[in-house]
Amino acid sequence: MQTFLPHPGFVASARVLDDRRLGKQRVETFQVLRALTWPDYGWKNHPVSRMWRGFVPALVCYGLACIEAWERRGRVDATRGLLLEFTGGRVPEWGELRDTGQLPPWLGDEAVHRSHRSRLVAKEPESYAAVFPGEAPDLDYVWPGASVPRWPLPVGQGLAVAQAAAELGLAEVDDEQLAAVLDLQEGGDAVVHLPHDAGPASTGLLAALCTSGSTAWVTPGTPPPAHPGEPEEPRPTVEASKLAASIARPPSPEAAAAVRAQAAAQQDPRLAWVRPSQLATLAGLRPDLALVVLEGTEEQEEQLPRPELGVPVLRLVRSG
Repeated sequence: MQTFLPHPGFVASARVLDDRRLGKQRVETFQVLRALTWPDYGWKNHPVSRMWRGFVPALVCYGLACIEAWERRGRVDATRGLLLEFTGGRVPEWGELRDTGQLPPWLGDEAVHRSHRSRLVAKEPESYAAVFPGEAPDLDYVWPGASVPRWPLPVGQGLAVAQAAAELGLAEVDDEQLAAVLDLQEGGDAVVHLPHDAGPASTGLLAALCTSGSTAWVTPGTPPPAHPGEPEEPRPTVEASKLAASIARPPSPEAAAAVRAQAAAQQDPRLAWVRPSQLATLAGLRPDLALVVLEGTEEQEEQLPRPELGVPVLRLVRSG
């Protein structure tokens, strides 16, 4: 499974895919959405599921961009309604996702997008060598790690530390984590150092669950583009597409309930992932902002200045 993102913009990515891969992206998006939400579905620890964990509306937005490109090529789609079930029927808009910090933090990481371009050139050079001139065809996929251990999480509910740790699946909270959370709860700032290859930053998530209000998680770099890309020109209808029965099988009652819970959690997203230049916009949209997490390496600290927003700041410093 893979969601091909040779560019940061979903529309721009869908536009350059060949017909066969574009058609498959609609189905693979649906499969990843099931992996993210259905308790009885496999592939939960596949790298593509991990990278999208916590970002169901963004993944639906990507799938809809692929559907739009598919239809503009004269094809008939049967998956749009299936994807929208994962957002409660709501169509996620790129601009809103971007401004509210609901796009995954790896979007815009050139290493990720370059690796996708490289794999496309390697898989089908006759289609992609001219589209991505000069791209090496021998790079491995760059797989971003999971941002959260599971989703949804009760962010912003002011949980007790022990309860928050249980929600995150933490066997214990060490002294440094506990001291950081207590300092933040008292209105102060905190700094925690992490190994470079550590997984989801449990201290930041712990603080977000113990905070009453929303959290802005800030990482260095350029934010996703303001526009997802220009759509291609429509073509005449060529043929109808069919949805395989195995893909369209209905969810179990437990899976349907899990999808509804995911959709409900999207109504008030209290954890936002942004770049420094987006923080002021987010603060204007989230008057309940109560915590800022700055995550970067020691070398990136200058790119993550402390924001003056009147809320506690947790700085997570990963070793270089």
